[in-house]
Amino acid sequence: MEQMIKGKSIKKLGTVEGKALMTTDLIAFWGGTDWETGNIVEMGHEAKGKNVKDTILVFPAGKGGAGDTFGYYYLAKSGKAPKALICNRAQGTTIAGALLVDTPMIYGFKEDVVKVIKSGDWVKVNSDNGEVEIIHS
Repeated sequence: MEQMIKGKSIKKLGTVEGKALMTTDLIAFWGGTDWETGNIVEMGHEAKGKNVKDTILVFPAGKGGAGDTFGYYYLAKSGKAPKALICNRAQGTTIAGALLVDTPMIYGFKEDVVKVIKSGDWVKVNSDNGEVEIIHS
């Protein structure tokens, strides 16, 4: 079953696709993610132990202060970043990190993305027009 949802893209970077990693918890790239492995390491996090590398990361929003931008930058520079970020709400430091390393990021959907996209779904992210195609697994 396929489904299309539309949001707002932070930058036109073409289309990427991959398997979704979804969490209903906020994501911290500073302190909550190991930059060298790509693993989520935050204690008590729903996705603790999951790896974000080359996924389409689906989450409600980022969390953290200015360090979150640099956390995402280090994650990308180590080659462990997601292919794209899909979230309900845009948090400024998450946007800044994605812009810094040219990661497609789409937010602001009418739908709650953590209820629509599940881990393992194949997802095509078109950052040029803000569309996300979901092929449910």
